[in-house]
Amino acid sequence: MTLALLRALARALALAAIASLATEAAAQSGPELMQKFKQAHRVKDEEEHLLLKLVSKGGAMKERRVARWTMSGRGDLEKILLRFLSPRDVENTALLTWEAKDGNDDQWLYLPATKKPKRIAASGKKNRFMGTDFTFEDMRAENPAVNAYTLAGSEAVDGQECWVIDSVPANERQAADTAYSKRRLWLRKDGLVLVKREYYDRQGRLEKVETMRKLVNVKGPAWRSGEYEMHDVQNGTKTLVVVEKRAIEKGLKDEFFSEAELTRGGS
Repeated sequence: MTLALLRALARALALAAIASLATEAAAQSGPELMQKFKQAHRVKDEEEHLLLKLVSKGGAMKERRVARWTMSGRGDLEKILLRFLSPRDVENTALLTWEAKDGNDDQWLYLPATKKPKRIAASGKKNRFMGTDFTFEDMRAENPAVNAYTLAGSEAVDGQECWVIDSVPANERQAADTAYSKRRLWLRKDGLVLVKREYYDRQGRLEKVETMRKLVNVKGPAWRSGEYEMHDVQNGTKTLVVVEKRAIEKGLKDEFFSEAELTRGGS
C-alpha cells in the first residue's frame, strides 16, 4: 500500500470517527437521556422500608422509620404512598402522591391527630417535609415531561463517567411552583443510573446536594441506591436515607394508592 493511499485511508477513518461522534452527541440530548433513564429503571411496583437519619447543623441526630410503596400505572405515571412507622410522635403520618402528566401532581398529607388528609397546595410543595431536608416536591418522581433538560457535558463521579444534565422548569407555571431555579443531575454512562443531584435556589445559589450510594441491580436494567443523602449546604443539615428492605413487583393494585389507604393507619 502506497504512502498516499495510507494517508487517504487515515483521513477517511478520521472523518468517519468524527461523524460517529457527532451522531452519538446528537442522539444523546438531555431530554432523550432522561427518557431513557425513566424507562430503564421503571418497575411495575416497589416496596421499601427506610431508615431516616436527620442530622442537625450541630451534629445531633434523630431517627425515623418509614415504609414507601410505588406503582407505575397508565402512561408510566407513578403513584407513591409513604407512611411513617416510628417514633410514636410521627407514627402513621402519611403522604400520598399521584404524578400528573402536566406536572400538576396531587399530594395529600395525613396527620393522625386531624383524622383526615390535607391536600398540599402547589405553593406548599416548596416546604420541607416532616423536618427532613427534602421538600414535598422532592418526594415526587422525576418527570421528563415538565422539565427542560440540557446536556451540559460529562464528568466523573467516584471514578465513573457520567452525563451531566441541567434541568429547569419547562414553563412559567412550573417555575412559580418550584423552590428551585435549576437542578443539575449526574447519570452514569454505563447504565444511566442517577448518582448525584444538585439543587439551586431561586437566586441561583447552590442550596442542596443529593448523593446516591451502594447501587444495586433490582431487575433487568433497573438499578436502585441502597443509601442516599440530602445535604443542605446552606443550613448545614443532612438527611441520610438507608434502605433496610426492598421488594420488587409484589402485585400492588391501584386501589392501594387511595385516600382510604392513606388514612387507614390512623383509623
